[in-house]
Amino acid sequence: MERTSANPPFLGIDSEIGNLMRQYDWTASSLGTPESWPQSLKSKLNTLMSSAFPMVLFWGEDLICFYNDAFRPSLGNEGKHPAIGKKGKEVWAETWDFVGPLIYQVLATGKAVWFEDQLVPFYRNGKIEDIYWTFSYSPVTNDLHQIHGVLVICTETTEKVNLLKRLEESNNLYAFAIDASELGTWDLNPRNNKFLANARLKSWLGLEPGEQIQLSSATNAITPNDQERVAHAIQKSLQPSSGGLYHIEYTIVNAKTGQERVVRAVGKAAFDEQGQATRFNGTLQDITAEVAAREATQKLSVLVENSVDLMAILKMDGKNSYINQAGKELLGVDETEDVTQIPISDFHTPEQLEFVESQIIPSVISTGKWAGTFAIKNRKTGEIIPLYNNCHRIDNERTGEPVGVGTVMRDIRSEINIRQKLEDEVRQRTLDLVKLNEQLERKNKDLASFAFISSHDLQEPLRKINTFVSRIQENCHSLTDENTGYFEKIKKSATRMQTLISDLLSFSRTNITQVNFEITDFNDILAQTLEEYQYKIEAANGTVKTLGLPVLNAIPFQIRQIFDNLIANAIKFARRDVPLEIIVSGERVSEARADQKILENGYYRIVIQDNGIGFQPQYQEKIFEVFQRLHAREVYEGTGIGLAICKKIMENHNGYVTARGIPEKGATFELYFPA
Repeated sequence: MERTSANPPFLGIDSEIGNLMRQYDWTASSLGTPESWPQSLKSKLNTLMSSAFPMVLFWGEDLICFYNDAFRPSLGNEGKHPAIGKKGKEVWAETWDFVGPLIYQVLATGKAVWFEDQLVPFYRNGKIEDIYWTFSYSPVTNDLHQIHGVLVICTETTEKVNLLKRLEESNNLYAFAIDASELGTWDLNPRNNKFLANARLKSWLGLEPGEQIQLSSATNAITPNDQERVAHAIQKSLQPSSGGLYHIEYTIVNAKTGQERVVRAVGKAAFDEQGQATRFNGTLQDITAEVAAREATQKLSVLVENSVDLMAILKMDGKNSYINQAGKELLGVDETEDVTQIPISDFHTPEQLEFVESQIIPSVISTGKWAGTFAIKNRKTGEIIPLYNNCHRIDNERTGEPVGVGTVMRDIRSEINIRQKLEDEVRQRTLDLVKLNEQLERKNKDLASFAFISSHDLQEPLRKINTFVSRIQENCHSLTDENTGYFEKIKKSATRMQTLISDLLSFSRTNITQVNFEITDFNDILAQTLEEYQYKIEAANGTVKTLGLPVLNAIPFQIRQIFDNLIANAIKFARRDVPLEIIVSGERVSEARADQKILENGYYRIVIQDNGIGFQPQYQEKIFEVFQRLHAREVYEGTGIGLAICKKIMENHNGYVTARGIPEKGATFELYFPA
């Protein structure tokens, strides 16, 4: 191109910006025509126009803008271009708050400034765009070596910054995914065994988040039973022939807490061109709960498959999805058969199928369960088998919608047989009880006859013996003393026989169960007894103290018998050297003798205590036996039946009696009545 005076050499460069500068009417500019520009400006422009690096020059008081072809793409389309020869404040109006101070700072101080990836948004491509720059602002001098402009050497880094942002967002998403999935991450350099792990994996190993981790810390955390297996899997993954794939489950132990955690490790190794592993990384997932659930499911599966009961799952479409081994045997299903293809009608009579569809399934769906007796049919033999059926609705954990019916059925044929056998036994025992009752009634009649004979027929001859002996003694005056003594012995023997028969009659009456219990005031019964023995008590110079006897449901005449026997014994066995003392007291107690049942409401204890001759402790049980005497008949009269009657009466009242004796100190009898 031929240069003219309007096209000085420094503007002769054949380029887009060069052409713009040559075509621009500089006469209207504060710089004037190019021929009048200072040499320093011409030199800077020549350098700027020749550079392949983006540059912008602000020159003079108006900070006139120049830029090269390398900077042109950053201005975009429908924006500031062309801006050659325009004032900087006009061109960069929207960013002048940032650009202007930097330029004036460089002009004033003469010191360059530098920024990396700085956001400087401006108008281009028809809109304000966020543009990132790495740039320097350097001072430029005129011919007088005065700072007269600012050279901006820059490169747009918008794409790099956006890429880094996207990478950061991707990393954040990756980190979020790792965190959300609660994964531990690890990265091993096989060449130097440098091991990296995230905070979660460190916490599993018992390390702090910022703590450096050694490879040994990770391997030592593996339980001894798993270490050899894991080491073998790692070595295999580091061989190119394995494809670098790594997938294994094992247990690790927290070094601080001792907590065991089952993890699933998934990773991959990378190799160089020589087949050497350069990187080995992956994730660890805590599957402790999953393994526990698998083990529980396995145990449940073993229990279900080995159960003697029929267990099955019925889908909502009416087809069986599962039947256990016992169920298949009960229903007549072969081991190889697909239970999902067998219609449930094969297992029921038409009546039972109608009951299932109209009663059982609707009840399970509406209430969640159904239980009751039921029957199924063995599809091979046709046998109808009675069962106890317990059904439960199975719901979808997520939606709550019913997805099936689980059922457990127990074969009750043996129970029915046992029940029938028991019913037969009950009927037979009922017949036996009827016979026993008939026998008991006959014995009671015999006992009543015996009582009548005892009270009349047996005692009548004794009364006649006494009568005739007395008449002989009265009418026969020639009896010798020896004969008189014989007759006295006959009378005493007859009297003892009468007393014995009377006591036996009393004892037999205590065995009769047809007696009526009624509310009985023990104070009244005792008062009646003491009134009968008043003269004997006075003869013994005795006193009786009574302390709070109860009112209980009892058999009044038997309570009278107890008081009569015990008061009579206290008088009979009174000491001759001290006045007789009898104390009768009552209280409510909770304890019971070791061989007696402890009742919820406890007992009423009635204590009858005297200061008589007492007895040796070894006789405290023996004295309640029939005909048991501790003294010779010549010393103390009696048949030895009275205390046996007391014991029997207490048994009739579901209670018991105890005795304690101290020789020459007295005797204590305790009566325990259920409260």
